[in-house]
Amino acid sequence: MTTVTLDIPESVVPLLDMTGDQLSLVIELGVSRLAPVSSRAYSETILFLTQAPSAEEIVKFRFSLGVEESINSLLNKSHVGRLSPAEEVELVRLVELKEQLQLLKTKMSARQRSGD
Repeated sequence: MTTVTLDIPESVVPLLDMTGDQLSLVIELGVSRLAPVSSRAYSETILFLTQAPSAEEIVKFRFSLGVEESINSLLNKSHVGRLSPAEEVELVRLVELKEQLQLLKTKMSARQRSGD
């Protein structure tokens, strides 16, 4: 762990007091929000869905290679118990998104089979 000295606006001090011993997690989460994998994954998903894809296109949808590699890296770190608290939050968000996408793909696949 590294020690850092910061100048912070007085208005932020009460908020920091509320974090207690979780300040390092708050900072990590804040910094990770600058370009987290889950934000990229959500952006890719929203961009794709706003293009009114067909049922077949939805079933075939995949994240970009970069997002997939990042997801796999997080999963690998998780399997060996080396995720930081911020990475745990990130992985939960990604799993939730993938579960929702899988539900959508299942519905679209069923629609394709029924000919709707």
